[in-house]
Amino acid sequence: MSVVVKDDLSLGYSSESGVMMRTNIGAATSGSGAGAGDEVGELPAASDKKETNGGEIVYWGDDNQFPQSVLADVEKNTILPSVLERKTSMMYGAGLVYGVVRGVAKDGTKLFEAQQVPEIDDFAIRSCLNRYGFEALHDVNYYAMGFPELILSKSRNKIVAIAELEAAWCRFWKPKKGVIPAVEYNANWDNGGRVGDENSTTIPVVDPYYDAVGNIRRGKDFKYVYPLGVPAPDKALYQLASWNSVRRSGWLDVAAAIPEFKKSLFKNQLSVKYLIEVHSAYWEWKYGDWDGLSRDEKKTLLEAEIKAFNDVMSGTNGAGKTVMTTTILDKKTGMEVAAFKITAIDDKLKDGLYIEDSAEASSHVYTAVGVAPSLMGVSPGKGMGDGAGGGSEPRVLFNNFVSTAQFHMDLVLEPLNLISRYNGWQVDGLPIVWRFLNPYVMAMPESKPKQQESK
Repeated sequence: MSVVVKDDLSLGYSSESGVMMRTNIGAATSGSGAGAGDEVGELPAASDKKETNGGEIVYWGDDNQFPQSVLADVEKNTILPSVLERKTSMMYGAGLVYGVVRGVAKDGTKLFEAQQVPEIDDFAIRSCLNRYGFEALHDVNYYAMGFPELILSKSRNKIVAIAELEAAWCRFWKPKKGVIPAVEYNANWDNGGRVGDENSTTIPVVDPYYDAVGNIRRGKDFKYVYPLGVPAPDKALYQLASWNSVRRSGWLDVAAAIPEFKKSLFKNQLSVKYLIEVHSAYWEWKYGDWDGLSRDEKKTLLEAEIKAFNDVMSGTNGAGKTVMTTTILDKKTGMEVAAFKITAIDDKLKDGLYIEDSAEASSHVYTAVGVAPSLMGVSPGKGMGDGAGGGSEPRVLFNNFVSTAQFHMDLVLEPLNLISRYNGWQVDGLPIVWRFLNPYVMAMPESKPKQQESK
């Protein structure tokens, strides 16, 4: 007798009796709750981009150093690191919270109710969940990519931990029929690192686009990467953060060049405040047979003249003094000429050389990252986005930012909601869902310490 069972365990067949058994196990295993008649007929469409380099992996950038190049450029800028961190902090808000949705308000708002479950609290402590939330958001803001790692129990019945891998160290394996088989994790891509070396780890990838819970259940591994990506046009694997345009446009180079130029100027400039031009006839007029003096005698007299001028012109003691010049007879022309001509030299540093260019470059950085200067404590002004100013503008801008950053926060919450489904976490029959607790900044009369909303 021959018995055949389908891979997903949904059907069994006996050749001797001709019995076909529909088990419904496949549907339950996948966590979809659908009957066999509702099974997906086809998988989502996929296509592989041709790669000409990288061996087993797909290069991130032409030289496989794209994230390292991003970090190098960010570290040279005085604005980007703080703005990206502030963006992450505003999204993170008061941290992660879990609960259930009890219903939906008339305006479409989900009525979220926070919960306390010992098993979930243990999971949060074991995973240092506050670190996961911040690190994943930070990677998404830097690279539009994130690489959460899910750790299963020995029985594979539960996902017991989650951690965010260092995004700059992750490289995708080349897809096979639209499916990414694994991520290669190596801290040394910029120092000769390669697939399979002593510092490299291969971690299987779970497809986030289709039945992730079911795919993990059907697998055999004990850890998986659940890749995150903010969709960018024509980017199949590695996404591109929208703020990267400020790198490509050259404005980041402008912002970096100005302080380098000023540093060089401070280091190498000759600090000249006054240019004193002495008529050639002066020396003979004052010292008689000037041409008959030796070089050393002339040098001594010149130094004495310069010291005399310096005593009059320099320091605060010279402020308000009167400088009297004289005219002498030029024997060559027979005309009266000024013995001295004193010209004040403009101090370009004091005049604020390249201040407007620096402000314009900074404005492009703020715009590219999507954070208003006011949210960083920068007063509105020319080139920085004129606004209402005062306390109302930052409050409105903060609330607008939080309300429009929902997708990025939902992206980081996806793996946590997957874990809730995989582990079967429920309260009163309702599935556990995750939120970032985001406080809204309200006007002074309306402000109440406990008023917070979860997004």
